[in-house]
Amino acid sequence: MLARGGRLRLLAGDYMDVTDPQALQQLMDLEGNVDLRVFEAAKQPFHPKAWIFRTQTGEGALIVGSSNLSRTALSNGVEWNLQLRPSRELLRSATTAFETLFHAENTPKLSNEWIKAYTARRRTLAPTSARKEMEEAEPALDAPTPHGVQKEALQALILSRARGETAGLVVLATGLGKTYLAAFDSLPFAKVLFVSHREEILTQAMEAFRTLRPDARMGRFVGGDQDSDADILFASVQSLARVANLARFNAASFDYIVIDEFHHASAPTYQRLIDFFRPQWLLGLTATPNRSDGANLLALCNENLVFDCDLWEGINRALLCPFKYHGVPDLVEYAQIPWRNGRFDPEELTTALATHSRAQNAFEQFQKFGQSKAIGFCASRRHADFMADYFGKRGLKAVAVHSGPSSAPRTSSLERLQAGDLDIVFSVDMFNEGVDVPEIDTVLMLRPTESPVIWLQQLGRGLRKSASKTHLAVIDYIGNHRSFLNKARTLFDVDAGDRALAEALASYGAGQWVWPKGCDVTYELETIDILRSLLRTPRENEQLAAFYRDFSERWGQRPTASEIAHARFDPKRNGQGSWFEFVDSMGDLSPDQKHVLFATKDFLKEVERTAMTKSYKMLVLKALLSLDGFGRSVSLTDLLVPFASLLKQNPRLAADANVTPTNDIAIRRVMTRYPLEAWVDAKNGRWFSKDDRHLVSHLSLADRHRSTFNAMLRELVDWRLSDYLSRTEVSQPVLQLAEDQTPFKPKQLTVGREYMRKEIPTFFGAEFNTGSWQQGIVRVGEALILLVTLNKRSMSQGSEYSDYFESPEIFHWQSQTSTRKDGRNGQMISGKQPSDLHLFVRDSKLRAGKAAPFHYCGEVALQSWHGEKPINVVFRLKHPLSGEYAQKMLVGDS
Repeated sequence: MLARGGRLRLLAGDYMDVTDPQALQQLMDLEGNVDLRVFEAAKQPFHPKAWIFRTQTGEGALIVGSSNLSRTALSNGVEWNLQLRPSRELLRSATTAFETLFHAENTPKLSNEWIKAYTARRRTLAPTSARKEMEEAEPALDAPTPHGVQKEALQALILSRARGETAGLVVLATGLGKTYLAAFDSLPFAKVLFVSHREEILTQAMEAFRTLRPDARMGRFVGGDQDSDADILFASVQSLARVANLARFNAASFDYIVIDEFHHASAPTYQRLIDFFRPQWLLGLTATPNRSDGANLLALCNENLVFDCDLWEGINRALLCPFKYHGVPDLVEYAQIPWRNGRFDPEELTTALATHSRAQNAFEQFQKFGQSKAIGFCASRRHADFMADYFGKRGLKAVAVHSGPSSAPRTSSLERLQAGDLDIVFSVDMFNEGVDVPEIDTVLMLRPTESPVIWLQQLGRGLRKSASKTHLAVIDYIGNHRSFLNKARTLFDVDAGDRALAEALASYGAGQWVWPKGCDVTYELETIDILRSLLRTPRENEQLAAFYRDFSERWGQRPTASEIAHARFDPKRNGQGSWFEFVDSMGDLSPDQKHVLFATKDFLKEVERTAMTKSYKMLVLKALLSLDGFGRSVSLTDLLVPFASLLKQNPRLAADANVTPTNDIAIRRVMTRYPLEAWVDAKNGRWFSKDDRHLVSHLSLADRHRSTFNAMLRELVDWRLSDYLSRTEVSQPVLQLAEDQTPFKPKQLTVGREYMRKEIPTFFGAEFNTGSWQQGIVRVGEALILLVTLNKRSMSQGSEYSDYFESPEIFHWQSQTSTRKDGRNGQMISGKQPSDLHLFVRDSKLRAGKAAPFHYCGEVALQSWHGEKPINVVFRLKHPLSGEYAQKMLVGDS
């Protein structure tokens, strides 16, 4: 990347066909003010090697010598080059000679077309001796190959597409090669689009893709550089999402689309791209599975999580560096700083942070816990400058890097840090994404971090492995504001809500929390007291409202119905009659929304509660929304287009129709026979009617309220479809793995976490099906999974087993009546047959009217047993119960 305001003009040549076409392609990847030309040497030999550097003041330098621009010449070859600091007259003379060659008649601009013709010519002509000599001296570098985790992810992607999926999300921790994964996976596809919000990420992505596609035509769509004809296009979302720019493409312009840093994909610009393009495959990539505004990402990828290897698993598998975390109390009184729209007032926050007392505390913490190469994350440019000045005056080599005029150079600062010429770089939102400095061994989190995404990104800056470090030191400030609970939730990797975090803190306090391998977490006692004082533990029937309020406070906006469902609450079970009546009770409906709710409440409630054994009814509503068809008459022909498009995008929806997604006649038959009949039957006929050609919506909507109604209905439809897809399975295709492919390894379970029944099979490399996984005991290979519901009053007759905790370490369990000691399950329980026994427990079948998750108690071992059919078993827990959960289980049974 050129420096701002810089210009590069480069003149290559085709003399004796020595120049490598792939090298010319790499030159075409350069960004900025670049003018590339080629001297066609058919009539006149061309063999100079020289560089001319000129500054704006008219001064400069010359390098003239024998070195070609090649690996051998610049590394281990015997070459002579002379660097001169010439007089202005000599520099002017050299520049004039260059200009003469650069603008000669036989120096066309270097272009993809010229490279293509040159490549074809080289293939038809016998290699010259000079070319043979160069190729022997410069053998082609081996293309990179995927490592173990990438192989697993690639296998999962192949399986997903074989099922007929058209989109999917991959969560891959920072440092595990997300970009290369996309480059590997996209190889079978001809036209590829890579989208990001940062130019740095696009540049790094282009370099990765170039290593695997050395001959490909690559281009950029950033600012004024807009190449819409490239085979592999790297685009900034800000440029591409403009309506005028999108108009240069059609929906099928790309076979494969990558959206990097997918946690940003909720933004309208990304949504515009996702809605516009129809690739064969859309890949969402992120290292942080939560959306930056707190929502779940899966709805944007057809509820299809293809592969997940997060930071904790990356550390457990020794792919990332372990960390030593130090949670220290913050001196700042955050209650005095205004909090608006999910963040602190920037100016007042900086005033509170940029003080000598806090900087002195940070310096002392760094001296105590820090190592040699550190990044400090600050709240503002003023804060970063202040910290760099403070540390510098105390003998450390420190700089501040940010977007302001007082910033140190970004690239050279990182190079100096890597080389050991700096001790610490203080930054402001400059190194959260797209930075690769494995030598970073210390991270100072000197600012409140309202977003778990940003906190994980900052932690991830130091988790890349390096021979020069054994662990990452993390110094994290914890203050007296509920936003700091986000840090603890993310560190403990527990679900949203205070109850789970309270249990995790209790387990940590008892010394029973299990961290990733090699990691250690130390909270000062004052810090633990701060966190506990911030927690709220609502009663069972208040949990939905408590989660809703907490979400709104953290993110500055209310949760949608889908976000509530992804947090494992049922939006229907809210005590107010309907979802939007509940939202109204929380004070979050605008006057327009209240008007729409009053006018269409019965219809919205029907959408919310109508039975869904298939997806049909919601698909019709979604198709109507795309046509703005409510309160109007819509032709069935027009309605068929978005309805069929929805079926084609998702195999689980297409399976409902049981027709070929490209058969419009069959799809129309399905559409008119099932969902339309359901919406115009005796129950719903007041809202819709139809004839052979049209569907008519009878909702009375004023034009000024139409967009408000559409948004409210879309929220309900998206939730119902998301919920439907999350509980709908499609058959897995059987694929033969190549010899060098690694079998998929399930993600590890975390003791103390809650899991829905459907989530559990994936941890054992199994598929969920209602036949086997609704049982209380499931056998998968050498694992025996016990799924226990303690309070069985709500369950069927004949299920009164005697299951209870005697103590934090002892659990009494009664087997099914068919279980025998000499049977396979019995032998696995006793240990006669090698096995792992996993215990999952829940208090009751339902929570807030919805299926309750199971608490994972870890592995258990047989202590004693007696009886037969059923067997009464006493298990000892490998990880004893702790904290609030232990109190709840033991008090409940006393």
